[in-house]
Amino acid sequence: MICYGWSALSWSPFNLLSTCFAVFNPFDYGPIEDPVTVFLVIVGIMLIAPLIFERLGLPGIVGLILAGVVVGPLGIRLLERDDTIVLLGTVGLLFLMFLGGLETSLDDLKKNAKPALGFGLLTFLVPMLLGTGAMMLAGYGVLAAVLVASCFASHTLVALPVLNKLGIMKAPPITATLGGSLVTNVLALLVLAVVVKAQAGDLTLGFWLFLIPSLIVFTVVTLWGVPRLGRWFFVRFGHDEGAEFVFVLVALFVVSYIAGLIEIEPIVGAFLVGIAITQQIPTLSPLMNRIQFIGNTLFVPFFLISVGMLVDPLILIREPQSLLVAAIIIGVELISKFMAAWGTGKLFGWSFDSSMTVFGLSVAQAASTLAAVTVAFNLDIVDEATVNGVIAMILVSCIASPWITERWGDRMSSGTPEASPDSAANPWGK
Repeated sequence: MICYGWSALSWSPFNLLSTCFAVFNPFDYGPIEDPVTVFLVIVGIMLIAPLIFERLGLPGIVGLILAGVVVGPLGIRLLERDDTIVLLGTVGLLFLMFLGGLETSLDDLKKNAKPALGFGLLTFLVPMLLGTGAMMLAGYGVLAAVLVASCFASHTLVALPVLNKLGIMKAPPITATLGGSLVTNVLALLVLAVVVKAQAGDLTLGFWLFLIPSLIVFTVVTLWGVPRLGRWFFVRFGHDEGAEFVFVLVALFVVSYIAGLIEIEPIVGAFLVGIAITQQIPTLSPLMNRIQFIGNTLFVPFFLISVGMLVDPLILIREPQSLLVAAIIIGVELISKFMAAWGTGKLFGWSFDSSMTVFGLSVAQAASTLAAVTVAFNLDIVDEATVNGVIAMILVSCIASPWITERWGDRMSSGTPEASPDSAANPWGK
């Protein structure tokens, strides 16, 4: 067989290589459609990929993401990112944020309110300022520059399973990071909503009068109502372990759904439910073990694999003009997130290991970032080169995040067990 379509090719070596590969690609048999085989491939990845990468000294999360790249529609096309994968990936994302909230009690947030607010504002403002300036210098308009910068400001806590493994989830810097993530994600999503309305010419007083009060009321009602409803349910039906677990799922998805109705990202609702309901679930209870086991073993890996399936590893080679945009986006995102974590550490007396762990946890970009840039692309606020650059940033940050978190989190946790911020010896401070 020979490579056909020569007359349609330019003399670009990559175009020639791409066409030849399309003909000779041994994996190009189309994606697997049998449900049993699809699930077999996914659970096989969940088993094998983390084991291989941990043997190589890398976090297992990286293996799940890269496996998604390889088997996905932009890799060897073994699996299609169909509605089922999207559904389970979305559930995994919500569960990931829920688990983060579940590990963050209101008491911990109150004790670490200043660091949480400080980190949340810094990790929002620094990327916004640096990102807007850099993108405008690269020739972007104001709205496009602000929107791309908001993608830097938000983050997805893909490395939370690493912290669970290291046993440092309740360390003050980590608690501050979880609280700060809520602040910066809400602000970044607010920026997205404002830019979209501004592009459409609908940035009116009515928009502000609806969004801000809705967000305040939603937060208060969730943090006040969910614990009381949970207390009533667990007292009345606590003898049924299955009903307890299903109640937690219902609370998670009802609040996430309501968040979407009032134009707030559902991940914010998932995080708030975790914070609210953790008061009713003892840390060592069977229900807590069941939630963490199912989430970390099934739902969260689905999300990580689905993120990998979004990435086209050859997109920057096919479109060389995207390389400069991607370099700017990746560089600004890494620098700004590091500056925010390091600055917060200096303000609140964290050790360098703690600041680097916070940086690793907060540097990852995933679903919310991709959703924001997709909305912007559909509305012609940004071009395809920007989308390509953001996808490259997602890949780099999702690989870097668990590696940095595990490397520095291990140093952070070594030597001294967890302690409260009121302890005489605080291993996470100076």
